[in-house]
Amino acid sequence: MTKSLFSTIEKVLFMIIAFIPFINGLGFVYIGAKRFNENWIKEGLIYEMPWLLLFLFVYHENIAYIFVWLGLIGILVSIIRSLMFLSKLNEPVGDLEYALNGRKTSSSYWVIFSLILFLNGVGLMIVGTKRNVQRWVREGVVFELIWILYIVLFNAGEGLRNFIISLAIIGWLLSIALTIIVYFEEKRMDNGGTIPYFDNTIEETPINAEPEPVKNIIMESPVSEIIPQFMPYNTQINELKDEFNHKEENITNLINNRFNKEELSYERFMAVIGNCHKIFYHQADSASSIIQLAPEYSERLDESVKGKISILESINDEINHLLEELILHDGDEKQSDEDLKEMFSNMDNLINSVKDYR
Repeated sequence: MTKSLFSTIEKVLFMIIAFIPFINGLGFVYIGAKRFNENWIKEGLIYEMPWLLLFLFVYHENIAYIFVWLGLIGILVSIIRSLMFLSKLNEPVGDLEYALNGRKTSSSYWVIFSLILFLNGVGLMIVGTKRNVQRWVREGVVFELIWILYIVLFNAGEGLRNFIISLAIIGWLLSIALTIIVYFEEKRMDNGGTIPYFDNTIEETPINAEPEPVKNIIMESPVSEIIPQFMPYNTQINELKDEFNHKEENITNLINNRFNKEELSYERFMAVIGNCHKIFYHQADSASSIIQLAPEYSERLDESVKGKISILESINDEINHLLEELILHDGDEKQSDEDLKEMFSNMDNLINSVKDYR
């Protein structure tokens, strides 16, 4: 009942926000952050852009007039899109729902600071310090520095003072959007994961810990009790495990050497590897259980084991592709944007492939 009531309130607020000038895009930022969907967050920021530019050119009447009209058009579009999004709010979020409603909770009082002028960066500084995420601290400092600059130059010329206050208001709105994103990141971290921005396709694993194999609840039987027809499969599964472990070790070392742990790239790659590990061992343990518990040979069991082995081989192939990309760029002093974009494209293909194995 509680969940149903909250979902109803969430939908109502989502629609109401779409009608309000200056914040009509924040509803999309909220839903995108909750679902870790980059496209929805970007869409919300696009609706906010005319209002941000309006503050920047508020003292230039002709230009400001254009942005007012663009903002009003954005409101109309955001209302229509909100109506289209209502059905998506009913869709289950799978593993994300567990992650956001898990056992652990943390105080989120720091979120309030984002709504307070002059203090809107303090919350990010607090949570960044608490979580040891320097990126959040730096972002909070930037928002506060604008206000400090405004106070220092308060007696400066009117034009400069107006420009800085416009930047401060823009920073205030952006800090609210960023706080929404960070709030859901922190909540996910409380339940065993470290999240990159904008990802709704996979369940994260802690990036500072080695992924743990999915434990098989079935006690292994002595090899001598395995049905003779299944013995080659048992050997093949063990070989695939060795191959996966070797590739996983290599790719983890490359990622640790290539990226800083605070980088988004590092978090995203480690999330992919962690989830591949979990899916791989889930399938491997499932196949081993069939082999060990089979009372007699049957074609049905044989096909099931073959299917799971095929998945293991496919995951190894996909990991190998990503490993090749990292090896090719391992020696780069500074990887170009195009190279990084291509690597993320390959990574996204890997994620989509892994999703089909669930």
